[in-house]
Amino acid sequence: MQYLFYDLETTGLCESFDQVVRFAAIRTDANFNEIDQFEIDIKLRPDIVPSPYALIVTHLSIDDISQGTCEYDALVKIHKIFNTPNQINIGYNSLSFDNIMLRFGFYRNLLDPYSHQYKNNTFRADAMCMNLIYYLYKNDVIKWTESRPIKLENINQENKYVDGASHDAMIDVKVMLSLCKVLHSYDDKMWNYLISGFIKTNDLARLEKLPTIDIGDKNYKIGIYTDIALGYDINCCCVALCLGRHSEYKNQSLWMRLDYDNISNYFWDDEKNPRIMKRKDGEPCFILPWNKSYDHVLDNERKDYVNDNLEWLHKNSDKLQDFIDSKLNDKYDKIDNLDIDSSIYDQGLFKSDELIDIRKFHEASISDKINLLDSISSKRVHSLSARILFRNFSHELEDSLKDKIKQSIASSKYVNTKQQQRRTPIDGLKEVNKILSKEELDQTQSDIVSDYVAYLNNIKN
Repeated sequence: MQYLFYDLETTGLCESFDQVVRFAAIRTDANFNEIDQFEIDIKLRPDIVPSPYALIVTHLSIDDISQGTCEYDALVKIHKIFNTPNQINIGYNSLSFDNIMLRFGFYRNLLDPYSHQYKNNTFRADAMCMNLIYYLYKNDVIKWTESRPIKLENINQENKYVDGASHDAMIDVKVMLSLCKVLHSYDDKMWNYLISGFIKTNDLARLEKLPTIDIGDKNYKIGIYTDIALGYDINCCCVALCLGRHSEYKNQSLWMRLDYDNISNYFWDDEKNPRIMKRKDGEPCFILPWNKSYDHVLDNERKDYVNDNLEWLHKNSDKLQDFIDSKLNDKYDKIDNLDIDSSIYDQGLFKSDELIDIRKFHEASISDKINLLDSISSKRVHSLSARILFRNFSHELEDSLKDKIKQSIASSKYVNTKQQQRRTPIDGLKEVNKILSKEELDQTQSDIVSDYVAYLNNIKN
């Protein structure tokens, strides 16, 4: 197996209404020897208003992101890079952000959004999830900062792996690669165990081996749940009880945190709920056995809370079961005005008849792509195809078609999966005002904000 270490810079945090503007990757062999490098600058789309926060963090100006490859051509290249056989695609915090941004990017450009996760002996991994386990159980592997020790920027600052500014995509890739070399050389068995946990069958097999506990007449898995999102104040881990699999979202298991004071308060009060973590198979958040070999990452007070809460659950197993039944059947609300760019989960994978039209679209020249529009029967594929043409090849479109597509994108009635609307120039200016009232900017960032305001005022007018 080979590795593809990668990172993205984007116009914001919304997978549907923002875009990738920088892609960087290094491909290595199994021993982390470099094979190839990739850097792609992606041009800002005409329908995107970037977040000023994203620009000042990455130190990218409007001029910087106004140059480069169009999104469609760039994502076709990235999709091919990611789908190289026998490859592990690994980022840092990538399962929570980068991979989702790419999934939606692939989807809206009529590319298979999931093939890089399982086809041709490829799969995804997240170095941050792995690094958290080293932090908890092999803490002397590297130097850590006291504040936010898992943050990649802080790791580089403390260990001096790579010179250069953080939040530059290629710099972050090189830092991640250097870190992973150290983790692997320090304990290669642990590395191999963790990296293989991103394969769904391995992950499921390990969950089956977790210790169990009887509550009432039922048996439950129990483990130490690790996740940076739990927070450093509890060491990014907790003891959790597996409530079971969701009735509809079959790849999702639900876990209930146990290591806090008086869980009964959350069952008696209808306005509260115990802390629930939703976990997808093959996307660790690693869960370790709840036993003496691993429990030293929790203090004695939290261990006592676990015992007290389990005792209460034993005595109130009927309440636990009622709670479990409600959670395992709790579904996401259907959004009637969901934007087509956000419809991947709502409409699912492309159907066989859609794939025929998609293949023709990809193989056609730009002019033939335009001519194909009227023959595409699928409403979804037609809409996405039209948007591809507007966003990437608008100079080839007649004004009437261009205006029609533009209006469909700009309509304020459509939202993403979080029921948020697209960022508008007015929204961007409001964000600038918040930044100027709270943030201390360096000269480069001040210049970026000034250029951004001028850009927004121009497109607003």
